[in-house]
Amino acid sequence: MRRPDYSDIPEVFRRAMEGEGWQTEEKGEGGGEPPRRPFPNSRPWWSDRRVWIVAIILILILSFDWLINTYTDWLWFIERGYEQVWLRQWLLQAIMFVIAFVVATLTLVGSWQIARRTASKVTVPLYQGPSILDIPVIRWSITLLGLFFAFTFATAVRSQWELFLQFIYRTPFGVTDPIFGRDISFYVFELPVYNFLQGWFMPLIIFAALGVLGIYGLRFLPALQSGRLGINDIPTPLRRTLAVMGGIFFALWALGDQLSIYELLYSTRGEVFGAGYTDLRATLWSLYVQIAALGVVSLTLFYNYFRLQWKPIIAALTLWIAAVILLSGVYSAVLQQFVVIPNEIEVERPYIQHNIDMTRYAFGLDEVEVRPFGRVDTLTPEDLEQNEAALRNIRLWDYRPLQDTYEQLQELRTYYTFSSIDIDRYTIDGERRQVMLAARELNKGQIPNNTWVNQKLEFTHGYGIVMNPVDRFTSQGRPEFFISNLPPEFNIDIELERPEIYFGEIDNDVVFVGSARPEFSYPDEVSNVSTTYSGEGGVPVGGFLRKLVFAIRFGESNLLLSEDITPETRVIYYRQVQERINRITPFFLLDRDPYLVLSNGRLVWMQDAYTLSNDFPYSQPVNFRNIPINYIR
Repeated sequence: MRRPDYSDIPEVFRRAMEGEGWQTEEKGEGGGEPPRRPFPNSRPWWSDRRVWIVAIILILILSFDWLINTYTDWLWFIERGYEQVWLRQWLLQAIMFVIAFVVATLTLVGSWQIARRTASKVTVPLYQGPSILDIPVIRWSITLLGLFFAFTFATAVRSQWELFLQFIYRTPFGVTDPIFGRDISFYVFELPVYNFLQGWFMPLIIFAALGVLGIYGLRFLPALQSGRLGINDIPTPLRRTLAVMGGIFFALWALGDQLSIYELLYSTRGEVFGAGYTDLRATLWSLYVQIAALGVVSLTLFYNYFRLQWKPIIAALTLWIAAVILLSGVYSAVLQQFVVIPNEIEVERPYIQHNIDMTRYAFGLDEVEVRPFGRVDTLTPEDLEQNEAALRNIRLWDYRPLQDTYEQLQELRTYYTFSSIDIDRYTIDGERRQVMLAARELNKGQIPNNTWVNQKLEFTHGYGIVMNPVDRFTSQGRPEFFISNLPPEFNIDIELERPEIYFGEIDNDVVFVGSARPEFSYPDEVSNVSTTYSGEGGVPVGGFLRKLVFAIRFGESNLLLSEDITPETRVIYYRQVQERINRITPFFLLDRDPYLVLSNGRLVWMQDAYTLSNDFPYSQPVNFRNIPINYIR
């Protein structure tokens, strides 16, 4: 049967068909190919207003809780006077997320959409049908999948904002490492960021390459299913794309090995922490060779964009494998076994000294002042009389039975509790005295009549402290109190003007102060004593909209209904001492026990905090509260 000749279609019909989206091609003397119509053209999805309206609504719904929490946190930081701290943290996270999202989107969506367009134009062996990649659903799916992975990669960057904050505000230590001569700030503040970025870009390139392969796989699916796709059928655009991505990947790998050179100063191979004889005479040179080999692989892959060359790649990878096996493996083991171990003290002596010097500096031991204490064989009455003040401050009370005693004698009501016993020194009657004290905090789980008014408006704070000297007992074996009871009774010349305790060690929830309802202050013998909040702490509830926001944030619908809530009412949240500190300075490791101080008639919580690092070169690591560290201040 004679093959029809489509080249004879009149010009007027040909133009009309092309206007409707038909494609006609002439194929030489055998006649034209039959006209084929691609998938119908449609208006781009991003030009549809309804799509944007739906997208904005979905974004608002999904981010609703985040918006509420962010706004109320912002109000809290303003009330504390640390809005600049909040802005710096929030803006840094936002900028990091946006930059990472843009980079990841350009890498993933950009490479995948370019691959889709080029793959659509590639001829598939034994297949003349339309490309599946031109279907609008496929185009959108590729974009949406790329955006999803870009969001995931950007979220990973945003989660490391503290790492980048330290990098931005880094300051030199003024001390250099003994091997490479770099300031310690490079290892503590810069190297962790470089390692993170290198580890972030490598999987990004892998994801991009896998996506490109998947897109070309969809295009060549008919040929793959028929088993008629050979190595020579790999299209040039795919080879060029993979060559560029491969070159970037191996360049990043070489960068990782460059960073590994500095990480030799964290080596655990030898008897002490830090680079030793074998690390600097075998592993270091192995890394140099590996960097050179990976650099050759990277450059060769970039060259493959223009011309396919496999031999240099194979040769460079062989050199890299040889460096890993021979230098890092065999040579290092031989050097350690036959040179280091028989002469360990001599060959490792300078590196052991590096470890000692850097450890002493990192833990502040180089500033310890040694004071010899003379030998004392006997104590005379004169010695005791001369040191009477010191003897009075010898602690006889153990904090555990003392806390039980406080609870038995000074809780006074079931809704009061003592969370811990603290030790401090005060000048009492002109003499420095060591005392033990505790805050009488409110245990809201034991409040009678567990109503919303009681929980949120009336029972808002603890009251007063209990204090006793460390060395005195009554005739009944009880502590001799300096401060006790409700209202506080004083047996010493000390003032406590504001005994209310709104913040403490107990994880109390939100309360509303300054409302129209008086607050419970403390129990009296006859009735309860009330008070009105006169402090400046807490965030004003304000008008209806802000009240609505707080009601949503804390799940307090009664906040909108109660007539006791006024615009001047303040909401106090983040009441636990350590939680408040962590909100402002999350980079500190806090001591487990904050302690209470009576100062100028007011009760003040004090907190010890530490700056830590595990990136100090040559410093011997230790476990501090199950955290490996080798630097502390």
